[in-house]
Amino acid sequence: MSDKIEKKLLITGCGRSGTLYSARLFSELGMDILHELDRYTQDEKGKDGFASWFMAVDDPHPPQGPSSQDYQFQYVLHQVRHPLAVIASFAQFILQKGSRSPEFIEKYIPDLKQGLENTDLSVKQRLILQSARYWYEWNILALQKATDTIRLENMGRELPRLCDALGIDYDADVLTKISPRTNDRGFYVEDEPWVVSWEELELLDPDLTDRIRTLAETFGYQI
Repeated sequence: MSDKIEKKLLITGCGRSGTLYSARLFSELGMDILHELDRYTQDEKGKDGFASWFMAVDDPHPPQGPSSQDYQFQYVLHQVRHPLAVIASFAQFILQKGSRSPEFIEKYIPDLKQGLENTDLSVKQRLILQSARYWYEWNILALQKATDTIRLENMGRELPRLCDALGIDYDADVLTKISPRTNDRGFYVEDEPWVVSWEELELLDPDLTDRIRTLAETFGYQI
C-alpha cells in the first residue's frame, strides 16, 4: 500500500512553459493549486495539486516547492510551449541569472554543458544550446509521467475538456480574468528579450535541432 499523499492534479513540463499561468487558471476555477514560486508549507496550500517544472522528476530536494516523491497524482498535465519561445526564455531568464536550476538539471541531464568548455561560442550561444538540450530532454522526462499533453497556445480550446476530466465546472470567463502574460520575462529582465531562430539552433547543433523539431511536431506544432 502506497504511503503517498493523493492529489488531483500536477501541471509540469519545462520551465518557462506557462505553468504559473495555468496554475492561476485552475485556481480561478476553484482548485487549490500551489505553484513552485508560491511559498510552500506542507498541507497549507496545494490541497488539489501543484504546478512545478521541478516535479517532472522525482527528486527529494527540488530547488523550490515540494518533492513529487511524496505525492500520487490522479491527473498529470504535461504542458508544452513552442520550443523556440521556451529555449530563448529559459536561457535568458533562468540560466543567465545563475540560479540553482542548472545544477538541478544536470542531475538528470548530465550532458547539459558537454563540449562547451573549449569552444568559440559566445556566452549567449552556450546558454541557448544548454536551453535547447534542456527543452528536449526535460519534455521527454515529463512525458513519462503524463496523463495528457497540451500546448500552452491551445489552452483556451482545451480547458473545457480538462475541466471535465478533472470533475470541475468550466467557466469561460476565467480566460479573460487571468493574463496570458503571467510571469512574462519582460517584467523581470532589463535587456531586450532574446529571440531564437531555427537557423541559429542548426548552427549550434543540427542533430539536436532535428530532434527538437520532430518532438515538437508530435506535440502538434507545425514546424
